[in-house]
Amino acid sequence: MLRTKRLVLRPLRAGDEGWITRHIADPEVHRWLTSVPHPYAAADGAAFVERFAGRPGTLALVAEDVPCGVLTIEHASRLADDRPAAWELGYWPRRDHWGRGLMTEAAEAAIRHHRAEHGATLHSGWITGNAGSARVLAKLGFHGPTHSEERHAFFHGRPVTVERVILPADAPLPPQHDPADAHPAHP
Repeated sequence: MLRTKRLVLRPLRAGDEGWITRHIADPEVHRWLTSVPHPYAAADGAAFVERFAGRPGTLALVAEDVPCGVLTIEHASRLADDRPAAWELGYWPRRDHWGRGLMTEAAEAAIRHHRAEHGATLHSGWITGNAGSARVLAKLGFHGPTHSEERHAFFHGRPVTVERVILPADAPLPPQHDPADAHPAHP
């Protein structure tokens, strides 16, 4: 479990499937995710929680006792069969928590923890057009885009362009996140 000024980052646990299903099923959230099924049903949320519950690399973000998103730092190959064995940062916030700087705050804490444990380079990316994720990753010090790739997005039913970025293991991290840096709109 990690704590920041405004958040608790804790492993997923039984009971999380309800809020995860509700918020991923929100089209404004789902359209920015590539690897989750569409439509996203209760069985999908339950399978996700069962697969990742208790794993230190997959965390629920909780603000004022309200779950507000999920963040992962996992080997990408554990997330999908067609992904490389490289550390990948992924995340999604609930729509009603966009623009508050919570994801930047959470990711910064998770990255610092990950570096202390593994000291490894991180990869991430966003679907073209997702300005909110582009800002989060830029604030965290990711370099790029290094390249673009086409990935199937179930919500769209077709491949979409994903802008890929990298945070080298030896790259300095930005100063501690200030929630005042939050942007009012997403994506």
